[in-house]
Amino acid sequence: MSDPKKLVRVQVTDVPDGYELTIEADDGHVFRVIATARQVEALARQFTRVAEDEEQAGG
Repeated sequence: MSDPKKLVRVQVTDVPDGYELTIEADDGHVFRVIATARQVEALARQFTRVAEDEEQAGG
């Protein structure tokens, strides 16, 4: 597995099967994935939990 990259940009576009996520890393690599509405909702919940944990930790 490769080393993690820093996130530069995420773009979300509606597509017939759900959403297309275009993700760009700081090294210029861009990749696209298709996600269902359920998957996007699960990601949103995870990001919310991370943000809440960070806030509670004083960050």
